[in-house]
Amino acid sequence: MNKFYEKKEYDWEYEYSFGEDFLKSIFKNDYKRVYSLNGEGIFNIITINNKYYSIDLKSAKSMLVNDGKKAFRDATKDVIITSIADGLNKLNLEYTINSGKFITFKMFNSIFKIEVVKKAAMPN
Repeated sequence: MNKFYEKKEYDWEYEYSFGEDFLKSIFKNDYKRVYSLNGEGIFNIITINNKYYSIDLKSAKSMLVNDGKKAFRDATKDVIITSIADGLNKLNLEYTINSGKFITFKMFNSIFKIEVVKKAAMPN
């Protein structure tokens, strides 16, 4: 299996293992990789209490400020952010949480940004 915490040549190579290795190890059966049938792309979806959250990993230029803010009116998103941060902490990675929906972290020679977005419904 492709492990998330293995050095890769290009940043985009981390995207698959981020979901299938890292997120799945944290959220178990609440994690699902969803392929859009109408061309919107591929989603890493976490389902908790019949709520859907898309988790995106992108390359970043710099670390965001660790502002200590919580998600606005969404305690479930706070649980997801905390769980992901705990997973990064277990890998001994430096990370920041910003605006209650972003996490930036350094891994090897790269900086990544995770965004957690609540979805109204499961993506088609």
